[in-house]
Amino acid sequence: MIARLRGIVIEKTIGSAIIEAGGVGYEVVVTAADHGSLTMGEEASLHIFEQIREDAHNLYGFSNLASKHFFEQLLSISGIGPKVAINILSAAGLPQLQSAIAGGDPEILRGVAGVGKKTAERIVVELKTKMEAVGLTAGGMGEPVSSGDAAYQALIGLGYTPAQAAEALRGVPSSIKKEQDRVKAALKQLI
Repeated sequence: MIARLRGIVIEKTIGSAIIEAGGVGYEVVVTAADHGSLTMGEEASLHIFEQIREDAHNLYGFSNLASKHFFEQLLSISGIGPKVAINILSAAGLPQLQSAIAGGDPEILRGVAGVGKKTAERIVVELKTKMEAVGLTAGGMGEPVSSGDAAYQALIGLGYTPAQAAEALRGVPSSIKKEQDRVKAALKQLI
C-alpha cells in the first residue's frame, strides 16, 4: 500500500497532479489548496490514501497528515465517497472545518458538490461525536489537537486515551514548539 509519495510534479490537471517518482508517473487527486501549492518541475511530498477497486486504482494526496486523517474520517460516514470528501476539504481549510464541526455548524458544507442539507447535518453530527471522543471540542482550553499531531500520537503510543492525550496537549503552552518538549510538558500534566 502506498502511504507517502515524493517526486517531481510533471503535470497538473484540474483536481489532480502527476508526480514522477522512480521513473513512474502517479496521478494523485488533491484538494484545491494542495493543488495550488504544487509547482511544476519542483519536488512534492504527499501523504497518500490509496483506494483500490475492481475497476480503478486511485491515489488521493495530502500535504499534511491531519488532512489525510480528516479525509479518512469523512469516508467513514455512510454515503460519503472520496470525491465528496475531497470536495469538502477543498471547500474550506481543515481548521475551519474542524471548528465548524466542533461548533455543530453545517453551514460551512453548504454548496459543496455532492452534499445536501441532510448530508451536511449528518456529517457534522457524526464527526462531532468522533471529535469529542478524542477530545476535540469547541470549548476546549487551547487549540484543537489534530489526530495527526506527532505529540498526540506519541501519547497514544504510551497508552493514554485519545481524550487524555488531547486534553494534556491543550494545556501545553503555545510557546513550546518542539515535539519532544510538548510530549514532556503533556506528560507532566498526566502524572
